Amino acid sequence: MERVGRLSKNTAALVGARIVTSGLTFILAIIINRNLGPEIAGIYTYAFTLYTIFQVIPDFGLGNISIRDVSQETSRLQRYFTNIVSLRLLLGLLAFGLLMLTNFVSLALQGSGALAGDKFWVVFTVAFCLLIEQPFSNSLCENFIALERLGVVAFVYLIMGIMKVAMSIYVVLAGFENVLVYLVLIYIITILYSIFHLYLAYRRVLRRGEPAAVDISGMAVAEAVTHVPVPSGEAAMEALLADYSYAGLAEETTTAGSDDGEGGHSGPLITPPPGEAGLITRFGPFTMDSGLWRYLLGSAWPLAVVAAGVTIYAGMDIPILSWIKGDTQVGLYSAAGMFAKALVFLTLALNMAVLPAVSKVGGKYPQRLGEIWERLIHYGWLLVIPLTVIVPVLARPVLVLQKFDFIEAWNVTWLTMAAMNFTFMTAISFPFFIVINKQKTITAVVLLGLPVKAVLAVAAISLWGYTGAAVSVLISEAAVFGLLYWRLSRELDYRIRPVRFTAVPLFILGTLYATALVLHNALAVGKDTFMSSLQYAFIIAAALTILYVALALATKVLSRKGLQELNELLTV
Repeated sequence: MERVGRLSKNTAALVGARIVTSGLTFILAIIINRNLGPEIAGIYTYAFTLYTIFQVIPDFGLGNISIRDVSQETSRLQRYFTNIVSLRLLLGLLAFGLLMLTNFVSLALQGSGALAGDKFWVVFTVAFCLLIEQPFSNSLCENFIALERLGVVAFVYLIMGIMKVAMSIYVVLAGFENVLVYLVLIYIITILYSIFHLYLAYRRVLRRGEPAAVDISGMAVAEAVTHVPVPSGEAAMEALLADYSYAGLAEETTTAGSDDGEGGHSGPLITPPPGEAGLITRFGPFTMDSGLWRYLLGSAWPLAVVAAGVTIYAGMDIPILSWIKGDTQVGLYSAAGMFAKALVFLTLALNMAVLPAVSKVGGKYPQRLGEIWERLIHYGWLLVIPLTVIVPVLARPVLVLQKFDFIEAWNVTWLTMAAMNFTFMTAISFPFFIVINKQKTITAVVLLGLPVKAVLAVAAISLWGYTGAAVSVLISEAAVFGLLYWRLSRELDYRIRPVRFTAVPLFILGTLYATALVLHNALAVGKDTFMSSLQYAFIIAAALTILYVALALATKVLSRKGLQELNELLTV
């Protein structure tokens, strides 16, 4: 119990640090938008979105394998660290070249001078993060995750967030030229700080011989939290990657070489190859153990494919919007969509609460999984419904505060928050595929969704600009949940009754939407100053909250009896 309590506390500290830094980043985004305008803010978002997409190359899912193997035997720590740093540095050089090629070609095709303007140089500067964040900072973080020292990582992340926001606010308000390059340099400075701090702590750990302690669920949360760059997309990227981390870390109990169904392990042996002098090459502090490199790459590529697919799926709308409609529309879209992106992180907490509980039930009573799935996505939908209506109401004064034309993109907030109805149900469904060893089904759905969303985004953005980007998010999230619902129903041999499942949630959602529209037209139209819009936003939000509680009580959708029945189903 002492170990479990310690791990829970450390994991909570890490997630809490991420929530605090996300809140600070949210405030920074408002300041950037208000002071720099949509075009410059759009370039900033575009640059970091490209970085988010290309960072999956140096990351490559290697952390999952490192955490699993080092947590089993801490004597592997230094060998893995020196090799993973070297391997990721080479992959980072590859990603740097591909990112700069994309940068050059996209600007050339848009008809602007490739080396002219801020956009090229901002992307060029952020590309250098590929050579330091994944190879050094993330690799050091993974060492502490494997050694169950999550508090160290949480502290470093908190300091990084405070440093980044404080220095960035100063740079933005000071009115420097080339402000975007300075903002990226600040991000690089925070990464360098994390490397310095974590490396000193790492050296102390080596001297003290810290013992390892294994807890799969906590490590999966930590792995996902430390590898999600900002900004993330509207999709439940964190939740899915955490599930795959959980499955990969649990692989230590799988018999090597078995190939039963989709859950079988057909890759390299779980035990890493021993170091052989003839296979090891050293370049100063860097090491190339060719046997270990083959093992790491062979073991990590499935997660790398999933991470690449999910990351591209979540972030593709930003570059497409930039290439077709320009960076001003990216700035407007990002400002209005950041409310949904902020809430997506909640899917990780929801997902990782579901996964361990469902895993226990699935091991002993698999026949219960279908009914548990129906009840969980039903409750998840009911709980997210008020957010999908109240958050856009509260977002209006924030958009007004940012001046320029940001309020014109308010419809994006409504559309992206509507997509959360499907995103939350998707995040709850992910663990069931993991429990029944059908991870490849999720992979197939994600990879199938890539070209579909790309075509949809191009068509919708060409027609409606940033509104089209939001429409593509809503449709694609609904389609992904629909595919997962269809597949999981077949796998569990359980059919959800559509009328019973959707009747009450749709009634509550429709009533809230209609009430919000009436109250907005009656109270908020024409109130375009920040204070007046804030006042009426709070009034409308309070009315909607009271209405939601009344409807929930009247329809008895959250009755004690239903919750007790769910508790009994989850009891093993």
